Amino acid sequence: MPFGWGGSSSPSVPTRDAHIQGFLSHQTFSRGTKNCPTDRGCNLFETSFAPSANASPYTLQVYLSAAFPKQPPVITLLRPNLATHPILNENMQCVKLNSLSGWGGGQAGVMLVQVVEEVASSLIQRAPNVVGGGPASPAKPPSYDEARRSSRSRSMSSNGESKTGGGDDVVFHMPIPPVPSKFPDLEGMSDSAIAHLLNDDVARATYIENMPSVKTIVDLKESISAGNLEAAKVNLSQEEEIGSLHAEAQVMQAELREATLKFEEVVKEARGALDGLSEKEVLALVNSAKLDAESKSDDMSSAFQDGDIAIDNFVKQYLAERERYHERAAKIERMQRQQRY
Repeated sequence: MPFGWGGSSSPSVPTRDAHIQGFLSHQTFSRGTKNCPTDRGCNLFETSFAPSANASPYTLQVYLSAAFPKQPPVITLLRPNLATHPILNENMQCVKLNSLSGWGGGQAGVMLVQVVEEVASSLIQRAPNVVGGGPASPAKPPSYDEARRSSRSRSMSSNGESKTGGGDDVVFHMPIPPVPSKFPDLEGMSDSAIAHLLNDDVARATYIENMPSVKTIVDLKESISAGNLEAAKVNLSQEEEIGSLHAEAQVMQAELREATLKFEEVVKEARGALDGLSEKEVLALVNSAKLDAESKSDDMSSAFQDGDIAIDNFVKQYLAERERYHERAAKIERMQRQQRY
């Protein structure tokens, strides 16, 4: 994709807001971009675009540190979540870009949207080689902010990847800025200035702390710490509710144990009453109970017809006796069937 970075002889360096607005208002990225919350003046965006009408979309994560635009953006390919491509490093970060080669100090004329355009153009012109040979993962990876707030346990690998437990592992990538390949400020120093940094621990430490790349890492670290603190506060705020639910569960468990003991006693008594009886004798007892229920229901019917019982009481008591009758009749039929076989 061609870039028109030319302009006047002394163009001004675009501001952070100008970079962001230019990216968010772009006709291709405006519809598929969402702003993910982050901390300490950083920005995090996720944008999706499809290389063609029927193709699976690509998802990019665009991370702007607090030092942006002095520090370049960090663009990570989230979907497909594991692939190789000439512009990608081992952390799925898009680093081999013409627009980033001379970014140092926030060069005039180069906009964030042009960097994202170059990434999109590279992915469209040459599709990523998905590791494993399968299609792009249909499951959308969590954003950086969602990932750091997740209460599920995760194991981090040395290259910044994280996997959840379970059958289908979800991989997401922390927006870790790439290690600079060169340090222009150091290259322009005199030998005496470099010797001073080497021999003076305080001066060296101060110089390193003020380096944009170091500040970016510190900002990212503090952002992660702030997210962990926020997640801890959320968990602690739910402690009272969890304690209440735990107490309710213990009460229910105690009630269940009590009901189980009562049931076991009833079963024991029922079995004790049948000890020593033959199948024929048991069948006779059940048949007698069936006839008793039938007789009671017939008596209720006669009493209702004579006007001796109200309709509400009749319906309730009559249905109960007929239910007992049919239940006992079914038990007799089952016992007789078992005797035949």
